[in-house]
Amino acid sequence: MDQKAVTRQNITAWPELGINYWGINKNASSTLTMHLATLCGEITPTEEEIALGVLAKSGMGKRYITQDQAFLNSLKNFAVSRHPFDRFKSIYKHLKHPKTVIQQRTVDKARFDPSWTPMEFLEHIIHTFQTGKINKHWRKQVSFIPQHWRLDHIIKLESLSEDWPFDFEPPNIISNPTVSKDIDLDEDFIYDLYHEDYLSFGYLYQK
Repeated sequence: MDQKAVTRQNITAWPELGINYWGINKNASSTLTMHLATLCGEITPTEEEIALGVLAKSGMGKRYITQDQAFLNSLKNFAVSRHPFDRFKSIYKHLKHPKTVIQQRTVDKARFDPSWTPMEFLEHIIHTFQTGKINKHWRKQVSFIPQHWRLDHIIKLESLSEDWPFDFEPPNIISNPTVSKDIDLDEDFIYDLYHEDYLSFGYLYQK
């Protein structure tokens, strides 16, 4: 497996902390990775980088490992899940209101039209699922962890501080109160597309 394929699996090993982190895009993965790198003395992020959750990933290549390696290296495997509807809102806000050059590049790669309503964006996502050209930001969470039951810890983002299982301190996740901005969509549509994430990670939904 080439290095790009390994990196796409988005699993990083942190032997100094005794863990493998299985990153899921739009689940505070940049903030978590930045936190782990800071604890290990690899980076000293600025306040702005912390606020924006921006991480310079240069030098991170050595930490990326495959799923098979993660299950064989004797480190604890953990991931962070997120309520699928909140994750969709976060993706939409990220693309509609990019704050950084990196986020603007994501808009371009995702072929996002800023004029799209949430429903039009969801229709675009559904189309990518049909064609197989799925952007990592809206992949199903279970696709990042196909054998999620084998992980030692899957922590809900919504209760990360309370449920943090490790001896080292958790990251300070700053929730954005504008995450629901411009969102007017029935959750039925999200559940229909992401029902595996609801069921696999224990998120309740009642029609």
